[in-house]
Amino acid sequence: MTRPWRALALVATCGALAATAGCGGSEDGPEAASASAATTIADSGGATARSAGAIEIADFKFDPETIRVEAGTEVTWTNSDDAPHTATADDGSFDTGNLAKGESKSVALDHPGSFSYYCRFHPFMKATVEVQ
Repeated sequence: MTRPWRALALVATCGALAATAGCGGSEDGPEAASASAATTIADSGGATARSAGAIEIADFKFDPETIRVEAGTEVTWTNSDDAPHTATADDGSFDTGNLAKGESKSVALDHPGSFSYYCRFHPFMKATVEVQ
């Protein structure tokens, strides 16, 4: 016989873990922007909260690799690696500049499009921001 309280405890625990890990069923994922999409680059300090436009740099990867955001959304890259990284648009529309461990930079993406970007230090690191 199953015990309902165990199932409830499991659901509550999973929900709490997902909330603290920044996971969830959001439709937003990593995406790229167009040349005219970046309007502002701002230092976000060491912000670690994941939001619709949050991308973590860890293990020499952008996570998520593709993100979709609405036009006008501010996308924030946070470097969790020991090595420095950048998020540099292939078309030159945005560049976070060098991000040391723990640093974050944000870019406001105002125009729809698909924007591929890479790390200037590690060109094999590639990702995309899709702006709707």
